[in-house]
Amino acid sequence: MSKSEARSLIEDYHLLSYQELDSTNEEAHRLAQGGASHGAVIWARKQSAGRGRMGREWISREGNLFVSILLSPEAKLVELPQLSFVAAIALLEAIAPIVEDAGGDVGSMSLKWPNDVLLNNKKLAGILLESFSENGKQWVCVGVGVNVENHPQQVAYPATCLKDAGVQIISAKIVLARFIDHFIQNYDIWQKDGFAPISKKWQTNAANLGKEITVQSGKDKLSGVFKKIDHAGRMLLEAQDKITHCIDAGDVLV
Repeated sequence: MSKSEARSLIEDYHLLSYQELDSTNEEAHRLAQGGASHGAVIWARKQSAGRGRMGREWISREGNLFVSILLSPEAKLVELPQLSFVAAIALLEAIAPIVEDAGGDVGSMSLKWPNDVLLNNKKLAGILLESFSENGKQWVCVGVGVNVENHPQQVAYPATCLKDAGVQIISAKIVLARFIDHFIQNYDIWQKDGFAPISKKWQTNAANLGKEITVQSGKDKLSGVFKKIDHAGRMLLEAQDKITHCIDAGDVLV
């Protein structure tokens, strides 16, 4: 990519900074209703009503990163969930050097299907993807939360933060800048070359790939070997009877 191409990509994005919001994803919805343009980056230092997947609360303490990117990609509706994997790769590439510089093991970072970044098998970051139509346009909002200075204690899946990993001199603003830079690069790859290169990078860093896991979806649980993700990012799970199940959404239990 030439310098001029990189500059034009960056110019497509514009930062909107807030001291506090109910939710950066909710603000993205409001901006779309008001006629916003592709590439709005909504950053809040605090959230009063942050949320994760399936309407769960996302504990949003100051010092951590809460950001949403509002996009209007020229893509089919069925392709939009792939952007969750684009964001996951961008987070990994943005954060891994920070962990390494602090003396940490980059190999301890992995990507948990469908939308989490792990550090030492604990949740460091999560992604919430929401798509909707507004003013005759198809929008997708990529919401990201990264535990920088602190993390919730009593949660279903163990959590961690960069500070606990030995990263002492860091801020949410630095993580934000690095994440946006890597997101732009990977979004451009996705637009030009499709999901295949993103899928390859994601699976190279996937947690539990090839291992026995259990996936819970609602009240239902299914156990088997995590074989791979397909062209749409769905998990292919091979059960004990050798039947391969295609899973759209769920929580991975190890």
